[in-house]
Amino acid sequence: MWEVLVIGCNGITKKWLDALKGREDIVLVAFADPAVERAEALRAAYAPGAKVYDGADAALEDCKANLVLDATPPFVHHAVVMRALREGRCVLGEKPMADDLARAREMVACAQESGQPYFVMQNRRYLRGIQTLRAELAKTYLGKPYLVTCDMFLGAHFMGPGDGRPDFRNRIEHPILVDMLIHTFDQARFLLGEKRAVSAYCQELNPPNSWYDHPAIALCTFSFEDGSVLSLRGSWATKCENTTSHGFWRVYCTDGTACWDGAERVWVSRAQPVPSAGYFEEEGVREDIPLSYAGREDHVGCVEDMLSALNRGQTMMTDCRNNIHSLEMVYACIRSAETGRKCFLSPDAEVAAEK
Repeated sequence: MWEVLVIGCNGITKKWLDALKGREDIVLVAFADPAVERAEALRAAYAPGAKVYDGADAALEDCKANLVLDATPPFVHHAVVMRALREGRCVLGEKPMADDLARAREMVACAQESGQPYFVMQNRRYLRGIQTLRAELAKTYLGKPYLVTCDMFLGAHFMGPGDGRPDFRNRIEHPILVDMLIHTFDQARFLLGEKRAVSAYCQELNPPNSWYDHPAIALCTFSFEDGSVLSLRGSWATKCENTTSHGFWRVYCTDGTACWDGAERVWVSRAQPVPSAGYFEEEGVREDIPLSYAGREDHVGCVEDMLSALNRGQTMMTDCRNNIHSLEMVYACIRSAETGRKCFLSPDAEVAAEK
């Protein structure tokens, strides 16, 4: 039985709690938040018998729950997760792991040293479209993937808390990189069989009519350890001809291409023989692929996978030791955008590139 201490009681917390609702292996024993009224509201809605605390420290000091759900803001994750792991508790946490790459790496090391699992929310792996796309690539009839492209264009207006203050995303530097594109980077790694990026180049821009203080468009190119490349264009500040928030994906392979429109359609184009003479432009033969994923989607799917792994005493695909490689891509893009240079994700990769 998992006794859950919920730390951080905000809008995203409800998605976690809805995913946990009705599970026989879960008991919500406490809620903690500096805004006590928010903790009390979630207690009333989800677990009337639970305790309420006015912060993480008080909750961790008094509550002996064996599973911590960390739904705090990113700058709080390090303190909550490190203490929980050192006290022998399992942790499920909201993305991104931390607001600083060095702190995120400390969290991974702590999980490794403590032997306690720390799983990170990456709900966009658990969508029927991307699961179907990955399954089709795994059949190998399209050959080896060598180029992944994704366009994610939105006109995203975050309206703030309703008291006249702007939403933080409208004010922070690198808003789409910091708050959004870890989803997309992580999805690309998922499609490529968890390959690690070795280098990144990123250019940012802000439209003249942008409602963001800092660039809300990022153009990113990654090279991966197997030689494949990701080309990604992400925007929060385009008004027309936009995609879904999941992006529009193409995976170019040696014998064809697989596509997902970011919604409910997946298709492949198979390469055809090329004539021996004359000029010929390849188009391929297109075939729609039925959505084949039968699991639960989004937050529910990810939470179910997390708890299944905990109950089996095993790991799962959004374990912090894997997720750190997606977060590294975010910070490599930030370094590249700030310096105007191609950045490497590890010293070894940079040395190899110079040879």
